[in-house]
Amino acid sequence: MFYRHGVCSESAGTYVVGVDAGGTHTRAAIVTLDGVVAGHGSGPGANPNSGGDTAKALTTALTAALGSVDATRVVGGVFGIAGAGAAGRARVVNAANTAWRAAGLTGEPDVVTDIAVAYAAGSDEPAGIVVFAGTGAGAAVINDGEIERRADAYGWLVGDEGSAVWLGREAVRAALRAYDGRGAATVLAETVPRAMLGEAAEPLVTALPATLGAGLAVDPALPQAIVKEVYSGPPAALGRLAPFVTSAAEEGDEVARRIVAEAADCLLCDVDAVRPALAGPGHGLVVAGSLLDRGPVADAVRSGLRERFGVDPTPAGDGTLGAARLAVRRLTR
Repeated sequence: MFYRHGVCSESAGTYVVGVDAGGTHTRAAIVTLDGVVAGHGSGPGANPNSGGDTAKALTTALTAALGSVDATRVVGGVFGIAGAGAAGRARVVNAANTAWRAAGLTGEPDVVTDIAVAYAAGSDEPAGIVVFAGTGAGAAVINDGEIERRADAYGWLVGDEGSAVWLGREAVRAALRAYDGRGAATVLAETVPRAMLGEAAEPLVTALPATLGAGLAVDPALPQAIVKEVYSGPPAALGRLAPFVTSAAEEGDEVARRIVAEAADCLLCDVDAVRPALAGPGHGLVVAGSLLDRGPVADAVRSGLRERFGVDPTPAGDGTLGAARLAVRRLTR
């Protein structure tokens, strides 16, 4: 790989900035042209479609990463930002430029989607496929840092099927359906309120009938407390429920297993949709995002990719370094 971690002195020369800004976290790195990491910084989620304050998150991460680095030696940068597609590009570019100026940098950064950055973080090949499932989800064919074709990644309200937020939403729906008798009993009926409400959930969960089902009384305060919590917070907050779904699936809960299977099917469907745009014999195959690091969704998706391509996918590495790699390519091409 291009990058080496180390302490970079002021005499090392010029630098580029790499930023990986998702719906939950924003991270930035300062890197020399020959790949030595000089600084890291982090901030909150930056995706405006998930309720993030994009400019503030980018500024926080970038300022922390710069530290004592001489800003006049930064010669370029790439910001990979969730929500940077055409629909929201203008405001995201404006936020990136705002953060760039606030950090005392000159010029302007290049702004791409976090999808392109995820691919660059996992493959040296200029072109290939990346499938991702974190706060958002989808798949894309990438060519030289640009998206050739994309499936999903449309945001929590109308897409991102198979993402952590999607799994969290499905977990809430499963719990609510169990409470009012529309759905099957599931351990999620207990784990969801405990995860969302903390200690306030205990008396309500303790009062649940031993077996949930149609006609059984559930204190209406429980579903209403969950609904209130869902609508009072940012959509991305639902993603914190995803580990409870995957754990329940691994323990054999049938409802959770169905949710996990549907998530994997959605992600593989995304891959099938973009695959025709992949030209040429040599290409990369990258998986990215927390759900594809490990666990039942990762296992199912990786298995499906092996069946389709005959090789194991490469996990994406540090997204900030993927962004820095793109920055160096654009400076030197």
